[in-house]
Amino acid sequence: MKNLAVINAINLKPYALKPLFDGKSAFSMVQDYCKSLASDILVLAGKDFPVKGIAALELENSNMSTLLAAINKEAGKRPDIDTILYVHCDTPFLDLDLGRELLDMHKRYRAEYSFADGYPSGFAPEILNKRCIPNLHLLAERHDCNAGKDGLFAVIQNDINSFDIETKLSSLDLRVYRLKPVCDTKINTFLAEKLWSLGVRSAIDAIKLIPAHLELLRNIPAFLSIQTNEACPQACNYCPYPRMAGNPLGLKAFMSIDRFERIMAEAKNLWDELVVDISLWGELALHPDPAAIVESVMDKEGFSLIIETSGLGWKPGLAEQLAEKWGSRIQWIVSLDDIEEKEYEKLRDKGWEEASVFAKNMLKSAKENVHIQAVRMKENEPRLESFYRFWKQEANNVIIQKYDSFSGSLPDKAVANLAPIKRLPCWHLARDMSILLDGSVPSCKHSLLQKGRVLGYAEIAANVFDDGLDTAWQSLGGWFKRHVDEDYPETCRHCDEYYTFNA
Repeated sequence: MKNLAVINAINLKPYALKPLFDGKSAFSMVQDYCKSLASDILVLAGKDFPVKGIAALELENSNMSTLLAAINKEAGKRPDIDTILYVHCDTPFLDLDLGRELLDMHKRYRAEYSFADGYPSGFAPEILNKRCIPNLHLLAERHDCNAGKDGLFAVIQNDINSFDIETKLSSLDLRVYRLKPVCDTKINTFLAEKLWSLGVRSAIDAIKLIPAHLELLRNIPAFLSIQTNEACPQACNYCPYPRMAGNPLGLKAFMSIDRFERIMAEAKNLWDELVVDISLWGELALHPDPAAIVESVMDKEGFSLIIETSGLGWKPGLAEQLAEKWGSRIQWIVSLDDIEEKEYEKLRDKGWEEASVFAKNMLKSAKENVHIQAVRMKENEPRLESFYRFWKQEANNVIIQKYDSFSGSLPDKAVANLAPIKRLPCWHLARDMSILLDGSVPSCKHSLLQKGRVLGYAEIAANVFDDGLDTAWQSLGGWFKRHVDEDYPETCRHCDEYYTFNA
């Protein structure tokens, strides 16, 4: 019996067609790989497939149910096929030896689904027995999802015990590094090029070289946090902002739409995908034109938005309108912190009823995209389970966020120490950039020091309005380099946010 290689090219991006790897593109390398392991190749593409000279089956949409229906139909036309190798069009590091080992294991144990685990994305195929495709298709129809990198496993895990599964484990678990050397976005393509330049050609190379080159973790920013407004309707007792800016209820300054749009336009010229958080300090609802701020992000294709809000100060219906218009491109975080009104007021001040009503209204408008949040600390720990149980009945998404002492500048209110045994360089220094109201870029959002009677940032690295976004990002690299060398800046020594991850 023979093998059929299925190449998912539904979301083929131009990066996968660039000759970045000794004159070859990621897509051409995937095709060569499939020719070595399979007798036939099926390319599944989206509409207007841009590659000439390659026969591709164009699908109506990018859902797993449609993809599996196509595989089921095409596999049925090939009676001599018993095994499906499933790969993506933008994965230049597919390892032939690992693929052969996985294929041998799959057939030896007569598995229905086999995959490699512990490697970065794109080093091995997923393998399916032809006989399980019809059942997978039916499962996808009940639990459909996008046909992205994790789409196949996302379908299987809905009824995982119904399938005979085999796994090839890496000798060193590289998942902790969160690397995706695939040619689908600018940030991932840059990473793939860096790995290639270091000599990575196989999974064994990756295991040897990645831990020795932690500078790979920093590429281009994935998460941009921006302060758009000074004012805040509450002075929370666990937040450093009142000690930084004074009573936030009386502040008036805000970022103009023109200045904010200037940042967004420059970001779009530099980066194709970005998560923008417009809740650095202050409350967006108190900005003179929060809708224009949101629109400035949303009109950039590939950009998504996070709005963290107290739920106070919003014009009636505005947040709901924005949530309904933009759907999953905006993720809303409503900070409530406690289940009891009196305890809420101790933490956050007045506003319990308005915030609760706001949260429930938002859940009616965009339940899948609304997250109810409590910061876990000593003051609310006795009621946290009740908080979670109550809001889990109302919302699909409840966040229990770890307490942040901002480099030890605030009292220690943490309930548990969740830090890993071995410290990695800070994810925020690797992936995040923060911009204050005047364009100043601190070396890290969390790095605060006592300066006289107030808290202030340990270091301002640049100003985006004077230096530009790219120069500002490059100027932040020094602190990350010190993390790689385990020579931590003083504020970093007192910080435990280094293992938390935004995007």
